[in-house]
Amino acid sequence: MLQSRIVLITLCYALFFGVSTTGLFASESQDNQPDAGWRTFKDRNNLFTVQHPSNWTASAATESSGPIDVVFSAPVPAADKLTEIEFIQYAQPSVFNSPQESLEAEINSLQNDPTVTKFEIERPVECTSYNLSGLPACSYIYEIASTDGGNLAIMAVDALAPNGTEYEVYYKASFDLFENFLPTAGKMIESFQLTGNNSAAADFSLGGEGFSLNDTTTATNTTGSPPNATSSNDEDFSLSRE
Repeated sequence: MLQSRIVLITLCYALFFGVSTTGLFASESQDNQPDAGWRTFKDRNNLFTVQHPSNWTASAATESSGPIDVVFSAPVPAADKLTEIEFIQYAQPSVFNSPQESLEAEINSLQNDPTVTKFEIERPVECTSYNLSGLPACSYIYEIASTDGGNLAIMAVDALAPNGTEYEVYYKASFDLFENFLPTAGKMIESFQLTGNNSAAADFSLGGEGFSLNDTTTATNTTGSPPNATSSNDEDFSLSRE
């Protein structure tokens, strides 16, 4: 009789709170995922929207590269850790004919930058995984040394509009956090949408030379890499260390 009462009380409790004894822990696990609870960000100039996890924060880039330059940051477990994604629309039209050409020039620039102490390609340029507001995009993933002595893994995603307007996304994370947040970054990239004021007839009248990893003025046509820079053509993306 006592056992029957215990079973009855347990069932009533589950019905009252709308949970099941088998689904309780699954629900808690889902709530702890980095992309649980999403919201839509819309900039004040009505240029774009992007969906992001509700516990991520949006801020303007320290040095703007164009009409769109917004950084979304995730809460991280320690002060020396980083997880963020930056959406950019460049102020000047691209000199390249394709996003692949643009990323290859970026790679060349990084390989020949004497201030870069480490640069290693983890996944080479490919053009099938992402779109930016319907524009076909190319991407690659690389590892670079950060200023705090650790390493960052970075994914760059680039797209060009028919009129030459260039859009780029940088997903950056501490090496040990990159793979964990990669699916979230992918969802955010796919949710990026241009809106009302971002018409096909883009206005390139914005001045200034904001810092950009894709600044074509720094790209060179030299070959080879400095002794402290490495690259890999390994087709299998892996951030595991040897």
